Amino acid sequence: MARRLASAHGLGDDDLIISRQQLEEFQSRLYCLQAALEDVERDLERSSEPPDIAEAFAWLRSNAQPVAEIWIEPRTLERPG
Repeated sequence: MARRLASAHGLGDDDLIISRQQLEEFQSRLYCLQAALEDVERDLERSSEPPDIAEAFAWLRSNAQPVAEIWIEPRTLERPG
C-alpha cells in the first residue's frame, strides 16, 4: 500500500518525506556550519599560530557538533490504534 501511495504522489523508491520542521532545523544547523567554515578559512589566512589554530578548531567544532547530532527519520503514515 505504501508503494502505491508513494507512486500515486510521484515519489520514487529513493524519495523520502520529512517534516518541514526537520528540514528547517537541518538547514539552519548546516548554514551555521558553512558560516563557521568561512570564518575559519578567513582566520587561518591571517594567522597560523598554534593558539589561533586551536581557537579556529574550537569554533569549527562547536558549529559542527549540532549538525553531527541531528538525525532525520522519514515520516510514516501512522494508522489509528
